[in-house]
Amino acid sequence: MIKKILLSLIACVVLIVITNMVMYQDVPELTRKEHLSEIERYKSNIRSLSIGDTNDNDLKIFDTILLRNKVLMLGENTHYDGQTLKAKSRLIKYLHENQGYNIVLYEAGQFDTWIMNEEMNKHNKSKIAADSVGGLGLFYWWWANEETQPLFRYYLKTKLSSSPIEIGGFDIQFSGSLLEDKRTSQLKHFLEKNKISIEKYPLFNKYNDNLNFLLDNAYVNKTLNAQQKTQFLEEISGLEQAVLKLEQTKENTIYARYLNDVRNNYHKSWEYEPGTWPSMNYRDSLMARNLIYQIDSVYKDQKIIVWCANIHTFSRRFSKDFLPLGAYIKKKYGVASYMLSFSSYARHYAENKVVNKPGKQAIENDFHNTKSPYFFIDFKNIPANSFLKNHFVSTINQGMDQKKQWSKFTDGIFYIDINKNPSYPEKK
Repeated sequence: MIKKILLSLIACVVLIVITNMVMYQDVPELTRKEHLSEIERYKSNIRSLSIGDTNDNDLKIFDTILLRNKVLMLGENTHYDGQTLKAKSRLIKYLHENQGYNIVLYEAGQFDTWIMNEEMNKHNKSKIAADSVGGLGLFYWWWANEETQPLFRYYLKTKLSSSPIEIGGFDIQFSGSLLEDKRTSQLKHFLEKNKISIEKYPLFNKYNDNLNFLLDNAYVNKTLNAQQKTQFLEEISGLEQAVLKLEQTKENTIYARYLNDVRNNYHKSWEYEPGTWPSMNYRDSLMARNLIYQIDSVYKDQKIIVWCANIHTFSRRFSKDFLPLGAYIKKKYGVASYMLSFSSYARHYAENKVVNKPGKQAIENDFHNTKSPYFFIDFKNIPANSFLKNHFVSTINQGMDQKKQWSKFTDGIFYIDINKNPSYPEKK
C-alpha cells in the first residue's frame, strides 16, 4: 500500500515537472523577434486610459472596426483589474459621443439594474447619493471604486442631455448590494398594487425576507427539504404567471422577468456545484436569453455595449461542458457583433511590486516587449498565415496560461501592460 502511494506521488511530481518545463521554457530568440515584428505591424497604440482625455485620435481606429456593429462586448480578465475599468469607461464615453452607443448592459441582474437606471433618470433629484447609485444595480467591483466613479458621473451627466445613456442588465443573479434590504418591500408593494395576494404562495411568502440566504446551500438544506424546494420554485412560477396576466407595461414586464430570474437563480444554486462548468453553462444560457431579449425587444435597432468578464465574451464553445454567452451572441448577430477581450502582462501590487506575470510561453511576454503601455489588436484584419491567427498561449482567461486559437474566441485584444487593483475610498 505504501509503495503504491509513493509511486503515485512520484508520478504526480513528474507530471508537474514536465508541465512546468513546457509552460516555462524559453521561447527561441528568433521566434520572439518574429512575433514582436508581427505584433508591431498589427497593433494600434492607445495613448491614455483616462475618461477625461479630450484627444480621442487614438480611438478613431474603432470608427472603422465598428462601422456596421450592433453589439460590442467589453470583457475583463478579472473583476479586479482597475486599469481595465478605466479603459472600458473611456471607450464607453467615446463610443457614446462618436458612434451613437446609448445602451450599456451589465453582467448584473435585470431587475436591479432597472431600479438603478430608474433612480438615475430622476435627474439628480434622487435620494441616493450620486457616488452610490451604482450600488442599487451592480456588484461593488463595478461602482464602488475610484476608477469607475468618473463613468457614473458621466452616465448621470448624459441623463440631462438629448442623448442619455440607458443602463440595464441581463444576469439572473442578485447584484445590487444597496437594494438587498429593499427587494422584499418593493415586490410586496408591487403585488399589493396589482391585487396579487402573496398569501396564496405560502412558502415564498414565509421566506420572502430571506431571499439571499436561500442561495446558500448550507442554509437552504437546513431550511427546506426536497419537496419544499420544488414547491418553492413552483410558487415563484405561479407568481410570474400571475404578473404575466397583467397589462404588459414596462414595470409589469420587468417584474415578471425578475421572478423568472429569481427562480432560475435558485435552480442554479441548488442543482449545480458553484464554480463548475455545468453551473456556468446554465447561467450563460440564461444570460444569453435575457441579453437577446434586451437587444431585440427593449432596445431594438439601437447600438449596445455589453459589460462583462472575458470568459463570457468568448464566441465559441470553451469546453464540452461550457458554451459561453458570447457564442450565443455571435451565432445570432454574426458580423454585427464584436467581442473585445482585455489582457495584461502583470499587475502592480503593494509597495509597487509587480506580480502575476505569465508563463514564458504566453503571448503577453511579446506584448510586454513592445514597450507599449496600451494597445489594441484587431484579429479580424490580420492575415490567416499570421501566428496571431493560430494557436498560442495567452493569459486572457482569468490570468491562466492556456493555449488556444484565440482569434476564434475573441475579435480583438485590448492590452494593458501593467494592471492595478481598483482603489477604494476609505470609509469615514
